[in-house]
Amino acid sequence: MHGVKRQPKSATTSEAKAARKAKESSKLAAYLEIERTFFTHKSSSRKDQTALEHTTKLLTLNPELYTVWNYRREILLSLFASPIEQAAEGQKEDVFASLREPTQHTEGGEKKVDAVEEEEKKHRNRNLLEDDLTLTEHALRAHPKVYWIWNHRMWCLTQYPPPPAEGGGEGWVWERELKLVEKMLDYDPRNFHGWNGRRAIVQHLALSILSSHSSTSWSVVASQLSFPSLLSRPEIVGEEGGTKEILLKLAERELSYALRKIESNFSNFSAWHQRTQLLPHVWAAKNLGVKEVDAKLDAEFELVKQAIYTDPSDQSVWFYHRWLLDLLLSPPSPAEEKEEEKEGRKERRAKVIKEEIGVIEELLELEPESKWCAVSLAHLYTILAGLEGKEGGEKEGGWKGKAKGLLERLMELDPDREARYRDLLDGKAHF
Repeated sequence: MHGVKRQPKSATTSEAKAARKAKESSKLAAYLEIERTFFTHKSSSRKDQTALEHTTKLLTLNPELYTVWNYRREILLSLFASPIEQAAEGQKEDVFASLREPTQHTEGGEKKVDAVEEEEKKHRNRNLLEDDLTLTEHALRAHPKVYWIWNHRMWCLTQYPPPPAEGGGEGWVWERELKLVEKMLDYDPRNFHGWNGRRAIVQHLALSILSSHSSTSWSVVASQLSFPSLLSRPEIVGEEGGTKEILLKLAERELSYALRKIESNFSNFSAWHQRTQLLPHVWAAKNLGVKEVDAKLDAEFELVKQAIYTDPSDQSVWFYHRWLLDLLLSPPSPAEEKEEEKEGRKERRAKVIKEEIGVIEELLELEPESKWCAVSLAHLYTILAGLEGKEGGEKEGGWKGKAKGLLERLMELDPDREARYRDLLDGKAHF
C-alpha cells in the first residue's frame, strides 16, 4: 500500500515457513510410503483384510486413484468367497456349540449348518459393502464429480446380497440409494454423474419389480432391456394393471422429478434429456391415441416456450425444442398411414410449425443477436418449405428465401461457424 513502510522479513515469519514446509514434506513422505505399500500388496496379490484396510487409507487421502479402486474390488471379491472364521481373534472357542446345534453328521444337521454358514457369509459381505458405501459417500461429498467413486459405489450396490424374505425385497437398497442421489443433485442439479447414477438406480428398481412379479412370463427377456424402453414392449403395452402400472408409476415419478429440476433451473441439460428418454415410452405404455399424443406434445412445446423466453442463449432448451420437432415430424404409425389420416397429419404439422415460427420470430425481435433463435428459425422455415412444396418454398420471399436470409445473417452473428452456415446454404449440410 502507498505510504506504508515495508517491514523486513522477521525470523518468526521465516521459521513459520520452514515449519510449514517441513510439515508438508512429512505429509508427502507418509503418503508416498502408503502408496508404495499398496503397490507391494498388489504385486504380491495380497487380498486379505490388511490389504483392504490399506486401500482405505490410500483412497481417503486420494480418491482419484482408479487403480486402487480396481484392486479394492478384487480384494472384496476374494473376501466374499472366503469361509467364515470359526473363532474371532481374541475369543475363546465355543466348545459347547455342537451340543446346542444338530450334529453335522446327520443329513438335517448338515443342511442346517450350511444354511447358517451361508447366512453368516451374506451378513459379513453386507457389512463389508456397507463399509464401502460409507467410504464412497464421504468421498463423494468432497469429490462429487470423480467418476471412479461413482463407479465403485454402483459396483457395491450390484454386489449387495439380497436381504431375507421378510426384509422387504432387494428394492429397498436401490430406494435408499435414490434418496442419497437426490441429495447430491440438490447440491449440484447439473452433476451428470449424479444423473447417470440415478438412471442406473431406476433401471435396477425396474428389474427388481420384474423379478418380484414372477408371473410375468417375459421377465427374463425384459431383464436384458433397459428402462424405460421396456415400457414400449408389446407385452407391457398390452397388459392391464399389475407390472405395467408399477413400472408406469416409476417412470412418472422420474418425469415429475425431472420437471421439478427444470422448473427450478431451465439450464439443466440432464433434466431435459431425462424427459426425452421417458416420454415416448410412457405414452406408448399408456396406449395414447393420436389426439392424446398431440395434446401432450402441445404441452411440451408450451413448457419449452417458457424456457426459451427466460434464457434464449441456453442451448439445452433449444436441443429439447429440436427433439420435439423431430417427434412431431417422425414417420406415422400404422394407424396414421390410412389415406384419410395423411392430410390431417400434414395440416397438423404445418400448423404447429407456423405457431413455433410465430413464437421465435417474436423472440428474435426482442433478442436480435440470439444465434439460437436465428438457427432454429431458419430450420423451421426449411421444414415448412418442405411441407408446403413449391408454393411455399420456391417463390421469391417464400420460406426457403427467409431461411437463406437468416443463414447469411448467421455468418455475421456467429463467424466461428461460418463454414457450417455456408454448407447449409449450398445444400451440402442439413439442419
